[in-house]
Amino acid sequence: MSILALKHDPNLRTPSRNRRFSLLSLLVAVVPCSVLAQAYPPNGPDIPTIALTGRSTRAERPPAPRGWDRQSQWNMELVGFNDLQGRSAYQPIIINQDGREIAYVGHHAGNLKNPLTGDVEPNGTSLIDVTDARRPSYLFHIPGPAGSIDAAGSQMVRVCSGSVLPRGIPGKWYLLRSHGNAGPDEAHEIYDVTDPAHPSRLTVIVDGLSNTHKSWWECDTGIAYLVANKLSEGWRQSGSNQHLKIYDLSDPEHPAYIRDFGLVGQEPSSTGNPPPGIHGPISAGTGKNRVYMPYGVGANGVVQIVDREKLLSDFTDPVNPSREEMLSPQKGVLAMSPDQGGHSAFPIYGMPIPEFQQGFDRLNSRDILILVSEAGANQCFGEGPHLAFLLDITNESTPWPISTLRVPEFPGDFCNKGGRFGAHAVTESFYPQFYGKLAIISWFNAGVRVWDIRDPFDPQQIAYFIPAPNQNTIANCATIHEVTTCKKAIQTNNVEVDDRGLVYAADRAGTGLHILRFTGRAREIVEGHHEHEDD
Repeated sequence: MSILALKHDPNLRTPSRNRRFSLLSLLVAVVPCSVLAQAYPPNGPDIPTIALTGRSTRAERPPAPRGWDRQSQWNMELVGFNDLQGRSAYQPIIINQDGREIAYVGHHAGNLKNPLTGDVEPNGTSLIDVTDARRPSYLFHIPGPAGSIDAAGSQMVRVCSGSVLPRGIPGKWYLLRSHGNAGPDEAHEIYDVTDPAHPSRLTVIVDGLSNTHKSWWECDTGIAYLVANKLSEGWRQSGSNQHLKIYDLSDPEHPAYIRDFGLVGQEPSSTGNPPPGIHGPISAGTGKNRVYMPYGVGANGVVQIVDREKLLSDFTDPVNPSREEMLSPQKGVLAMSPDQGGHSAFPIYGMPIPEFQQGFDRLNSRDILILVSEAGANQCFGEGPHLAFLLDITNESTPWPISTLRVPEFPGDFCNKGGRFGAHAVTESFYPQFYGKLAIISWFNAGVRVWDIRDPFDPQQIAYFIPAPNQNTIANCATIHEVTTCKKAIQTNNVEVDDRGLVYAADRAGTGLHILRFTGRAREIVEGHHEHEDD
């Protein structure tokens, strides 16, 4: 369902709904679903086409947020909320599962009581029915492994349909999740979530790992890029100790290993100081034949552009590739400033540049990469600001930053608010209502931050939402000049969107899952309304 049809949903109706869109909503609502449906990554090779709908909106400066303990919003509003049983949340993903909207949320480590069972369970994976976004229903918690804050949890989730996977069982649904984070026996595993209220483990893909994290699963091919490491195999990284293990999961019950991969200098036969580990790849699938790989997380960042076909085929030794085999699929690479890292890298193809449409006969549109670093220090102590960047990757061999996305410390006094302040992650869905229009990024204690990027050379902040802390919010502490202070502040960790146009913000400090929608100018941009030239 499109964001226009969403307004026709009585569950999301508000008294302030703008009636001038009612006819268009009706027209969209009666179009057959088969016409509207598109197979975007990870479910297919189609990439949304971006229309020229105006320049980046030069709106008013973002209004100052309210006090640290109060909700603040600008061109966004709260639709619904779920407390996630108070569990520290990392990755949310929202799946239209046979007409039901199901949110899958991966968690950091911790141990909390599950009200559905009465048992204290290690944090793992939450399954929530968000079909009625105003009244989400918590369905099930899949426990994770027990262990320390650094070792446990099941942070990452991806979901594919058995009707899309080449050798899946039609009608089935499969959850790919990490099991543990950093320890002696971490794993990646698959669950059958056809009935999301009664999931069951199907298989363990690979275990005996020392690290796991943020993976990607191509549903239409079954190829999975698993972030992992197995110390006995000799791969080498600095910083986060992880690289890629690539599997064919087209038949989820029978995983097939393909190869390991990372930056040159990480392979077992290499010597010297290795480059930083990978954080989380994004594949643009068979249509674009590219995979985007950020490394370094919060420091010494690198972003790599990789030829997908060569990555999957141009090697002889899958565990110990040669230097030449490591470089073969590489199409481009960029080293970031050492104070910034590569956390997320999301591609946007064919962006028309508003100011370049007349007179110029080439490069009127560009391929862009949203590249995000990760802030890591509480109360900003010991680090500089972490930012997000728009890179021009039209010429892949020479990717180049063309603009910066930032949130100032003031107004808001974010460095004194508590917890982390800075960039973390960008949404990773290719839904056309957002694609090439908005960059939606989690900014820890500054909440969800949104930029109008229709002119990527001149992005403008257009919306934000900062949740208020609640009784579940975990205090984060910082020791500065030998004085320790602990403050309860929200920590918007990851953000994602669904096919209805809603935004989901998961909180690292245990505050819960906030379901949001756009209002005002941000809503107009999403809905594709052309602006007057003098706006």
